[in-house]
Amino acid sequence: MRVEAITERRPHANPAIADLDALIDELIAVINDENALLASGMPASLAATTGCKSNLASSIEASLKAIGAAGPITDEERAYLDQRVGLVQQLAQENLSRLAGAIGASRRRIAAVVAAVRDESLSAAPAYGRTGSRSAGGSKPASSLLPDRLA
Repeated sequence: MRVEAITERRPHANPAIADLDALIDELIAVINDENALLASGMPASLAATTGCKSNLASSIEASLKAIGAAGPITDEERAYLDQRVGLVQQLAQENLSRLAGAIGASRRRIAAVVAAVRDESLSAAPAYGRTGSRSAGGSKPASSLLPDRLA
């Protein structure tokens, strides 16, 4: 789901609500961009967007607290804010789901690489018998660095 930021806003007599609305639009844009990247198969390590989302969420929380501390708001303003916050929560839930999928895919890729490296190293390693000597089917012994009489 891609949600566009609301361009036509209801007029707010409260400038704090207008500022909050701008922060919400910015967070929606960041989440939409990240969801698009994740949907296209990009890895889960999106540190730049993670920091931006965290900063915007903190700013939104502080703005909501400031609005609440400033006194009562109208029923219309409350309904509008409830709708906007609900939209962000819905997008954040989708984002979490996409991130979980991307993390799972990254883990599967890492496990596949580790298994391939392990298989390759096991097939290339010499085979040793019970006595510690190389078995007949193993790889060719490496040339010794010791003088011939000690080798």
